[in-house]
This record gives sequence, C-alpha cells and structure tokens, in this order.
Amino acid sequence: MDARRDMTVGTEWKELLLFSLPIMAGQFLQQLYNTVDSIVVSRYGGATQAISDAMFAAVGSCTSLIFLFLAISIGLSNGGGVLIAQLYGAKREHELRRAASTLLITQASLGTLLALGGCLGAQLLVVGLMRVTDAASRDFAIEYFAIYAVGLVFQYIYNAVAGILRAVGDSRASMYFLIVSAVLNTVLDLWFVISFGWGVVGVAVATVIAQAVCAAFSIFYMFRRYPIFRFRRSEFVFDTGKFRVCLKLGIPAIIQQAVVSLGNVFIQRLVNSFGQVTMSAFNAGNRMESYALIPIFGINNAMSSFTGQNVGAEKYDRVHRGFKAGTAMSCGMSLCISALLFVLAPDFARLFSLSGEALEQAVEYQRFMSICIILFASYMPASGLLQGSGDVIWTSMMSFSTLALRVAASYTMVYALGVGAQACWWNIPFGWGLGCLLAFPRYFSGRWKSKRVVGDPALGRPGVPD
Repeated sequence: MDARRDMTVGTEWKELLLFSLPIMAGQFLQQLYNTVDSIVVSRYGGATQAISDAMFAAVGSCTSLIFLFLAISIGLSNGGGVLIAQLYGAKREHELRRAASTLLITQASLGTLLALGGCLGAQLLVVGLMRVTDAASRDFAIEYFAIYAVGLVFQYIYNAVAGILRAVGDSRASMYFLIVSAVLNTVLDLWFVISFGWGVVGVAVATVIAQAVCAAFSIFYMFRRYPIFRFRRSEFVFDTGKFRVCLKLGIPAIIQQAVVSLGNVFIQRLVNSFGQVTMSAFNAGNRMESYALIPIFGINNAMSSFTGQNVGAEKYDRVHRGFKAGTAMSCGMSLCISALLFVLAPDFARLFSLSGEALEQAVEYQRFMSICIILFASYMPASGLLQGSGDVIWTSMMSFSTLALRVAASYTMVYALGVGAQACWWNIPFGWGLGCLLAFPRYFSGRWKSKRVVGDPALGRPGVPD
C-alpha cells in the first residue's frame, strides 16, 4: 500500500496531525534508544558506581559534538526535501526521481568522509573542541566518539531516505525504521554492556550496528514500497542541476543546523567546565528536554512538508489555515507535557542514578525548561512554514540569532555576572523568545510566498511533461 500523503487536499489540521504523529513516534523511539544508552551505562557500565558515573558523563559530553557532525546531513535533507516536496506538489515525477537520487549520492559520499574524519580526529575534537578535561571521563568520551563516528555514514543515508519520503507525504516510514533500530539497539546495549562488560565501547558498537541495519532497511523500504523510486539506470544519477538547487536550499539549511549544533557545542563546553556533577545533571536534563520537544518538532516537520506541497500547488490559503492549526496543536500538546515534566522531574532524574547535587541541578534544569517551553512551541510552526516555502535564508538567520543570543547570555552570566552552573539552562528563554520575535513578523509579511522554487530555471519550465 502506498503511504504517500497528498496534503494539498483534505482538512488542514487533520492532515498535519496525521502526518506529524508518526514523526513524533519515530522521534520518541530515537530518544528512547539514546536514553537506554545512558541508563544502561549509568547503571551497569563500570565495576563501581563511580566508573559508571564517569561513563554517563562521558556519553553526555559527546551529544552536541555528534549533532554537529550530523548538521550537514540534516540540513541537506531539509533543503533537498523542500525541492522534492514542491516537485511532488507540482506533479513532476521524472525530475523528482533525479532530485532524490542526487540527494542519496551526495549524502552517502559526505557521510563516508565525515565518518573517517570523526574516527581519526576523536581526541582532538573531544578534548580540544568539547573541553572534556575531567580525568575520569575524558578517555571514555574519546573512545565512545571514535566508535560512534563509524556510524555517521549510515545516519547520512537514513536521513536522506527519511527526508525524501517525508517530502512525498510518508511520515510513517521513519517510525518503522526507528522501531527496528531502537529494538536492536536496546537488545545489543544490554548484551554488550551487561553480558560482555564492554562499557562505553558496548554502547557505541550497539549504536553503530543499529544504525547500519536502519539504513539498509530504509533503502529496502523505499525501493520496495514506492514504484516512483524504482530508478531506471538513466535516472539514478548525480544531476548537477538538481544538486545546485539542493545546495541553494540546502546550504542555508546546513548553516542553520550547523549553527544550532555549534551553539550547543559552546553551551556543552561551558557545562563541561563545571565538572562531572554538572555534566551528569545536564545530560539527564537534556534527555528529558528532548522528550518534551518531540510534539513541537513533529508539528514543525509536518508544517514544512505541508507548506512545501501546497506552495508547489500554489494553494496559499491552505498554508495559512494549516499554520493556525499547527500552532494551536503545538502549544496545546506542549503545555500538557510541560506540566507533567515539572511534577515528575525528580523521578525522571533518578532514572539515571543521579543523587545529591547532580540530582538537584537536573531537577532545576527540567523545571525551568518546562516553564519556558511555550515560547518554543509558538515559534517552531512558523519556522517550519518558512522552511517549507523555500524561505531558507530567513530560517537560517533565525537559528543563528537565537543560538548566538543563548550562547552570549550563558557566557555573560558565568564570566561577567558570576552565575554558576544554572547559566547553562537560564539562557533558554533568551533564544526561544527571540525566535518568536523573528518568525511571526516574517510570516505576517507574506514575503515567503515569493520563495517558490519549482519555477527556478534550473528545474525547467513549470508544467513541462515528465
């Protein structure tokens, strides 16, 4: 059965909700197996609890670095997805296949290069860039990242396939891929860490194997499920024209993702400078934040694909109605989650075997974030709309500005105002508040309507038969 969703027809809020629910489920599974990594290593990783605590801090210290390496993949998939969504909305299937093959080839090549660079440069990146100098955690962090980097090529391939399928309206596919990955990763985590005693090595190896299986399954699914992607030999090519358009859309998206990741790297560096207690607390709090933001990112992704298809079909009234519905759903779901997180923050923190000062800091982080989450829930649907319309330069500028303000606020509080570790999460409302101030005026200005890319000369004249 074809799982594509044509979002140019039907009730807008239903289309957004039905499209976003599988994305949310997939993101939940992704966060779940990341959390399992942390819980397993914090409880069973070392011969003593002190060693397990050091391993838990080490795994958390690499999170921002990992997302920095994934920034190119996510950004290019977002940019390529805008092109594919608009081609799909315009019913130009031959060009769509060439764009998809170009994205796949590009992602696989970049993933291979970055996997090699991550493996060889692990020590420089972990110690030099991430400032992991705590003696108990440093070597574990280097070991973990060097192995994890091997899996980057598989993550790049998976992101390409998931981006292609989301663009044509299939949001369920990524959920299927992540179910396979999450179950396998959990089983292997327990096996390698508890039975073999491999510690952080076991967690990293389990993740790489799960990512490889996920990438293979995603390719099989796309080719088997969709005749539209059963490329003829002449169609599975690297199309330089499509590549240029992907870059036109992708470079701003890459910059956007890189800025987000780099901003998080600087915040993580600040966290790491406070030592193992704050590293552990921030890791636990950050895991819970990731769960709290799942509905927001689900609506954001749905809004991007919804907008891309409807802009391609030139149905701007549907985009406006979808934006109102998406914003209402994002805010409503986030308020419910934030209330739950505020009440259960201590219980969530104890999942990671935290106690004492680390527990107190993790609880404070979660509760402060839960109060501010409405800001993020408000501006991300608008960001998704702008992304899907092709207004990628503005969305990149938004990301740069919000993260720059968060980093600046953090370092100012620590080094100029004498604020302690709390600065690592007190910066949150600065960035999310600025996002609202930048996203809403841009939406109401209507300038995003002029960013439709399927009329670009590099794609040929609109309406040319495939």
